[in-house]
Amino acid sequence: MSLFSIKGAVTAIGQSQFNNAITIYAYLEITEPSGRRVKIDQVAVCNDVAAAFRLGQSGEFFVDRIFRYSRTYRCQLWGIKAEGIATLDSIDIRKRVSFGHFVLGIMLIPVFGLGFLLIIPPLIRLLTLSAVDRRQMFYGSDPAEAQRLSHQQAVRI
Repeated sequence: MSLFSIKGAVTAIGQSQFNNAITIYAYLEITEPSGRRVKIDQVAVCNDVAAAFRLGQSGEFFVDRIFRYSRTYRCQLWGIKAEGIATLDSIDIRKRVSFGHFVLGIMLIPVFGLGFLLIIPPLIRLLTLSAVDRRQMFYGSDPAEAQRLSHQQAVRI
C-alpha cells in the first residue's frame, strides 16, 4: 500500500477542477518543519477533507498514492489532523478505482483475453485493502487519542 503522512504546513496549492463530490488539485506543496518541501501532483480531495483544507494550514496530512489508468488524479488526500481539526474522509477512492478497473477487465475478456491481464492488479489491490486500516493509521494505537479526535469531528446528517 502507498499510504503515508506528511507533517508540515500547506505552502502552495495549484489550480483545481471540482464537482459536487471531489476537487482535483494540480499539485499541493507541504513544507515540513525541517524546511523540506514536498510536492504532490494531481491530488483528489473529497468533500469531508476539502471542508477543512486551506492554504497555510499546519498539521499532519494523510495521502494515498493511487494507480489509475486515466491519470486524472494520482493521489487522494484522505485525512487531516491539525490544531482543533481531525477530519477523516468517508470516501475511499482506492476502492472505487480498483473496482472500476476490475469491471473494465471483465468487460475486455472477450477481446483476445486482454481482460485477464487487466483483472489481476485490481483484484490484488481489492484483496489487500482489508489488510490496511486507514482509521488505525489516522487515530494511531492510543485509544485516548482516538477518543479525543473522534469528538472533534463534525457530525454528518
